[in-house]
Amino acid sequence: MQCPYCESTEIRKNGKRRGKQNHICNNCERQFIDVYDPPKGYSEKLKQECLKMYLNGMGFRGIERVKGVHHTTIISWVKQIGEK
Repeated sequence: MQCPYCESTEIRKNGKRRGKQNHICNNCERQFIDVYDPPKGYSEKLKQECLKMYLNGMGFRGIERVKGVHHTTIISWVKQIGEK
């Protein structure tokens, strides 16, 4: 394993944070974790389906019940499309 900042291989464990092993570089003294999770979010397909349901006259809370996406999230998607 090597430091993502200075690419040194002189690293040591430095406790855990949020259930993940934390490491520290002996050269640049920066902390990092070895594995980063991909960002969370909804797929583009699901966003398009929700927007299509809204355009076809379905209400925000109805879409929420069907798709399991919070209605304020759907409102923000509609606003984003409206700004474009």
